[in-house]
Amino acid sequence: MSAGITLPVISGCDSAAISAAKVAGRWPDLELAPVTGEGYGTDPNLISPPQSPWPLTMTQDQRNLTATLCDILIPREGSVPSASEVGVPDAIDEWVSAPYPSHQADRKEILSGLAWLDEESQRRFDKKFVQASSAQQLEIIDVIAYEEAESDLRYIYIAKVFDGLRTLVTIAFFASAEGTDDLGYIGNTPIEGDYPGPTPEAKAHLEAVLRDLGLSEYRYS
Repeated sequence: MSAGITLPVISGCDSAAISAAKVAGRWPDLELAPVTGEGYGTDPNLISPPQSPWPLTMTQDQRNLTATLCDILIPREGSVPSASEVGVPDAIDEWVSAPYPSHQADRKEILSGLAWLDEESQRRFDKKFVQASSAQQLEIIDVIAYEEAESDLRYIYIAKVFDGLRTLVTIAFFASAEGTDDLGYIGNTPIEGDYPGPTPEAKAHLEAVLRDLGLSEYRYS
């Protein structure tokens, strides 16, 4: 997950512009005490890693809101479970609780973003986000989830934070066993006996792709 997120970057904006966006967007900008848990160290146990290598720090309200957001982004579809059902909120909690500078920067933005959602829901509907109806929740998400939000000073900052959180949720979901199955990924599976090589269908597909790209001369013989 570590390569998937940087929170938040407003391209081409200096600190004054970012401050203006925060003011216009009523950004909570929480002040949080630093996490003091220990990290992996120089020799982490990758064979039998702990369930969580550091204490989790999100409150139950924050976890409930995170779970609601996870399932808006990746709801259950038939036999494929939702993001919350495969433990994505746990992954987010572990992420923001990690005692590393980049994670702690993300922690402030993510938790401030959760607070923004609650405050926006209170302004619009006089109730917290998780207590709002599905239609009311989507009314808020719809104004921050698309590119149009980046041209509105009120929503540009939360839109960037939401985009980063959406990236985390997606990566965490498809890193789960259920998400991997949904992708149809068949790697990490031992092969008995000699490696048979790619199937004729796979070779034909590769040949077609290389031909379309004008790279046929570089194909393996």
